[in-house]
Amino acid sequence: MSLKSAIFYFSQQGSTKKIAEKIAQGLKYEGNSCKLFSFTKISQDLNLISGLDFREYQLIGFGTPVCYFHPPYHLIEVLESLPDLSQAKGFLFCTSGGNPGATLYKIKKILDKKGLKIIDGYDRWIGLDQHRCYSHFKESSLPSSLGHPNQKELEEAKQFGVSLISKALNPKTPEKLDFWSKDNKWAQGGWKGRPEPFMEKWFPEFHLNKEKCSKCGQCAENCPAEAIILDPYPKWVKDCDRCYLCDLYCPEQAIECDWTKQCAFMENILQRAKKHIY
Repeated sequence: MSLKSAIFYFSQQGSTKKIAEKIAQGLKYEGNSCKLFSFTKISQDLNLISGLDFREYQLIGFGTPVCYFHPPYHLIEVLESLPDLSQAKGFLFCTSGGNPGATLYKIKKILDKKGLKIIDGYDRWIGLDQHRCYSHFKESSLPSSLGHPNQKELEEAKQFGVSLISKALNPKTPEKLDFWSKDNKWAQGGWKGRPEPFMEKWFPEFHLNKEKCSKCGQCAENCPAEAIILDPYPKWVKDCDRCYLCDLYCPEQAIECDWTKQCAFMENILQRAKKHIY
């Protein structure tokens, strides 16, 4: 019996996409099939899922980057719009700069309501982590994330895909329940019980410098939550993921945020890590 599977992923810097492609390669082993679907912007994503017949697939996977220990907010809205998936089994994966926190746990809680039985997941692949918070580093990237996912991780992703085939075809494969536990060190520090508005208060607000702004629209184009419109200058019209891609990719650096506190916090963590290692 051949396995028909699908992977839905959201990728900001390309890391999650690379992992998804390798998992798909593994899922195609020995004549099985796997389709890849890329989430991009919330309105397009909602249109995508509304036009699909999910009953075609026996196995459905979801992949995402990590936004401060949790899934991107706009992705949560997309997942909550999924139809009933009780006919299939599922798997989850994510990429992060180092700590996935409660990301897969929170996604599973949503998919539980859709009837999808999650049989496996993986949260230890590192992805390129770019952010203004790391502005004192080269290319605004977390140094430990440079070069990731590496070849070893990509091969692991492919083998993960291969391993999913037998699990999906076996009716006795148990549900995976340990996305959050005291024994899962990768989940620790994820603030499972802490309200997410805490994170929003910790990060700086946006300030648009109209003297610098050329009204090019790059901020709106790069916003996956579609929280920005041009009127005629950029205007934030709803809550966003706090991904700060608008800030990161503004060619005029017209979106100004004061990252002093956050940069100092990151520097303190890195200095303590160096003392522990050396």
